[in-house]
Amino acid sequence: MANGSEVKVASTLDMTGYFCPEPVIRTNEEIASVEVGEVLEMLADDPSSIPDITSWAKRTGHELISADESDGVFRFLIRRTE
Repeated sequence: MANGSEVKVASTLDMTGYFCPEPVIRTNEEIASVEVGEVLEMLADDPSSIPDITSWAKRTGHELISADESDGVFRFLIRRTE
């Protein structure tokens, strides 16, 4: 995955404090609010969000640009593809 520092984020979804499956459900809903080609940033502190979002992106065809962790918060950058 590429470094997401140079990516322009269209919308941010803060899911810190929520646990599986809520981050995936809300990400699936929120991705529809950005245009095709734009990037959704999702923040979560649930460690299971890493495999969950990775699997969701593969299943839905959206591009997971990056998945990083800092101080217990995971930052996902997801490009809407359709």
